[in-house]
Amino acid sequence: MTIDAKNVKPEVVAVIAAAVAAMMGGQIKALRISNVSLAWAQAGRSKNMNSH
Repeated sequence: MTIDAKNVKPEVVAVIAAAVAAMMGGQIKALRISNVSLAWAQAGRSKNMNSH
């Protein structure tokens, strides 16, 4: 199987696939994984900076 996951580390692809398989009962096929937004990273940094 070929997965289109440009600029995404293989470890991240594996974790995403495992999480989706766990949620969907194991019957999945990853077609495309891409970085769309940095919103989660920005929210994490903001929360971290505001916690001090």
